[in-house]
Amino acid sequence: MDNDTLIVSEKDQKAYLPYKYDDIEKFYQDNKDKYISVQDVINKDYIVPLNRFKHAVSSRFIETINLVLHKEKKSILKALDLAFELMFQYNLNPIIIAACRSLEELDIYIDCLEEDELFDFRCFKIKFEVTPKIYTQKKPKFA
Repeated sequence: MDNDTLIVSEKDQKAYLPYKYDDIEKFYQDNKDKYISVQDVINKDYIVPLNRFKHAVSSRFIETINLVLHKEKKSILKALDLAFELMFQYNLNPIIIAACRSLEELDIYIDCLEEDELFDFRCFKIKFEVTPKIYTQKKPKFA
């Protein structure tokens, strides 16, 4: 079954990346020596710890390189060029780059981000599961 939602779970300290089942199945068939099952591919490649994105600048660089080289099969020069361009785009979460299946998806997301119209991004849903913060109210001090 396809997963069309990027879930960033603070509680689990994991990001669950979106995927198309057919893509996972094909990847598994081509790499049976590395994986036990399709679920193993999902567990190892599509469920990632949040600490992988701890340092945003370097994470944007690395995730862009991974997208261009491994998903798009483009040259190292193209990968480096785009990685240096996106490295310091502070409003771009590196988890989004990791979730994109293609450069086209990333371009669409960046366009929506720049236009402040993220509601127009339809490639996949994005859900942040944030643990609530508990605030305690201090009692006023009287003299």
